[in-house]
Amino acid sequence: MFELKVTDYKGWAKGLKKAGYATNPQYADLLIDLIEKHQLYEYDKYGKVPPKELKKKKTTVSLASSAKKRYTVKLHNNIKHIIVKKGDTFYSIAKAFEMNEWQLYRYNDLNKSDVLQEGQILYLQPKRNKAQEDYHIVKKGDTMRSISQQYGVKLKKLYKKNNMIMGTQPNEGQKISLRKKIKN
Repeated sequence: MFELKVTDYKGWAKGLKKAGYATNPQYADLLIDLIEKHQLYEYDKYGKVPPKELKKKKTTVSLASSAKKRYTVKLHNNIKHIIVKKGDTFYSIAKAFEMNEWQLYRYNDLNKSDVLQEGQILYLQPKRNKAQEDYHIVKKGDTMRSISQQYGVKLKKLYKKNNMIMGTQPNEGQKISLRKKIKN
């Protein structure tokens, strides 16, 4: 990397990512976008003192702030979440909120093969071990995952609280405990 010109911001951004400096897989692209958005490359032309018009330019705006405006972040069970919109992808949401895609998969008990559905809840933070409500009565079409998403409770914890085997589904009318483990 040190063979690169100091003004080769693209090369340096890619080199820093390749060297393991950043864990975000989009690090180089995000850094390059930020430099270009705020025309920070102009500082290279003037040495240490940029022209007055560049000094006045605000360069601390969050890269993803405009993308975040597309979403309304809500709280449920004290966890930030959004409602998926048409055309959303894990990548576009992760980029908008400056996250890694794996975080969205993990926080929402999803696999890489899962596809986002318009209108679904997508948590931006880890779910909790228990809900604010005590229990849920299963309605037609409910799954353990949909209940987990509805109340912001980790799926594994939900199974454990209800003495259920991972992967099994509740019966319509069944009472699912959301806070305490059911005693046998």
